[in-house]
Amino acid sequence: MGFGKAFLLSLTAFVGINFIFTIIYYALSPGLEFGDLFDTIQGAPLMILYYLFGSIICTPFTIFNWTIAQPYLGNFDLAFLILGLGYLIAPIIAAILAGRFGESKGQCFGGWLLTAVISIVPVFIGVFLSATFQTILSTTYFWGSLDVILISSIISCVINIVFYGFFALLFSKIEYY
Repeated sequence: MGFGKAFLLSLTAFVGINFIFTIIYYALSPGLEFGDLFDTIQGAPLMILYYLFGSIICTPFTIFNWTIAQPYLGNFDLAFLILGLGYLIAPIIAAILAGRFGESKGQCFGGWLLTAVISIVPVFIGVFLSATFQTILSTTYFWGSLDVILISSIISCVINIVFYGFFALLFSKIEYY
């Protein structure tokens, strides 16, 4: 029962926080409006998958670059900072919830692992089924072909599993002395 709670609560928090920060990003961007969000979704309906699960394909060091290094280099944009913080906060909160609701260390880490693996699958579906989705990912992350997108996404997912998995283990109720 603890594994199911850890997985479902972390997945729900991950999806919800990603979507909330995407809406905040579109609300704060000076050149973007909510109409642009819905125009993007209307032009490529599978982009909703990226808005819900997109932070799993960003490695933590990329997010730290967006949120910490870029403002000091003179490229400060509040909306982009909020999006970067959302991409950082969503997996951390999801991993913490997996850690708190798992009944053992394995269930805590497994709940976060399954959340990350399940979150990468909709991104792959979007890449395979929508050429527009693939083009947007290629221009956003400077990934060229389908092979590069898939390999980079898998590597990012593995890095996220290991990096945020420590938060799940750290906040576990089970302590070994």
